Amino acid sequence: MSEEKAFNNILFVASGMSPQILTETLYALIHQPDPFIPGEIHMVTTVEGAKRASEGLLNRDSGHFYQFCQDYGLNPAIFNQDRIHIIQDQDGKPLNDIKTLTDNEATADTITTLIQEFTAEPETRLHVSLAGGRKTMSYYTGYALSLYGRRQDQLSHVLVSEGYESCPDFYYPTPVSRMVINRNGERCDASEAEVTLANIPFVRMREDLPDRFLEGKTCFSETVRIMGKADAPLSMVIDVDNRRLELSGCSISISELELALILMFARDLKDSGDEAGFTLPTKNTPSAAIGRPYLRSLCEIKGVDYCQDWSVLEGRLLDQEVNPRTIKSLSHGRMRDTFYSQRRNELMKLFRHELGKKLAEAYLPQRVNDNSGNHQLLLKAEDITIIS
Repeated sequence: MSEEKAFNNILFVASGMSPQILTETLYALIHQPDPFIPGEIHMVTTVEGAKRASEGLLNRDSGHFYQFCQDYGLNPAIFNQDRIHIIQDQDGKPLNDIKTLTDNEATADTITTLIQEFTAEPETRLHVSLAGGRKTMSYYTGYALSLYGRRQDQLSHVLVSEGYESCPDFYYPTPVSRMVINRNGERCDASEAEVTLANIPFVRMREDLPDRFLEGKTCFSETVRIMGKADAPLSMVIDVDNRRLELSGCSISISELELALILMFARDLKDSGDEAGFTLPTKNTPSAAIGRPYLRSLCEIKGVDYCQDWSVLEGRLLDQEVNPRTIKSLSHGRMRDTFYSQRRNELMKLFRHELGKKLAEAYLPQRVNDNSGNHQLLLKAEDITIIS
């Protein structure tokens, strides 16, 4: 199966007062050595930009997009009025222009949301053009693709040959002679124009995004704020009574079993310093060295008096409705390897969902830099606050 059949190709352009950026980019894409034939085209713009796009591209009598499709054999259904996305402010009012700080924030959020949606399905391939709209639109478009772009996604700029730039009558190089008037008042033949696609490499940061940002609409400023925390000082607050963590300022609800694990590691680090850490249980050997500290943490969370007499402690845990399967995995104070793996995996999923991969790793129990099999929190004791 060819790559063209493997993906649903989407072209996304930001446009200001010059809607011809769409047809110029489209021309360059279908005439490159490995043509990119879009199944959908989307444009983001302002109220005035949408008006110009409707008149210049989608007018039924004189729309240049329809003529382009006729000239080059494309299906005109790939672009229509519904695929012109007008930037809206916080109150849902369409923007006429991008002039104020709040206008810029609305533009960033609109573009980020659209690119997140276009990259949500694995079978899509997104091509983003930076050539149109205000400079701030280009910046937000490129940055949003850097945040959400996948291996198959592409970023480009188009270059138009001298004499045809900013020419209101020029939309693309035509297959037959067509005279237009350039901005200097000179007659030029549209068929002789050259439009070149400049592919732009970009850094892909998608793997470091919190999973929640990949699952629904997101705010540009919040996305950037979370990404910035990966390089900021770490801090962990454990609120035992309210079953919550605060990691790098992000508040996270957490289940009791996972809370008990992170609480165990946190107390161990604060109490033992450089000697902190637990040797993990192995497949055939449950471990009391990690099982008993875990049970102490679980008892603290459940309000149970801890004791080493298993028959007594088991009854107390059952009275507090601790799942019998959990109790079995901690039988006689010895933790099974599968139980530890499950708890750590759940922490990893939770932290990645809220914080992203890079920041999540910083808060997970990790293997110490030796061959002992020990795990510990790679934080400083002063980075941790426990509220109980």
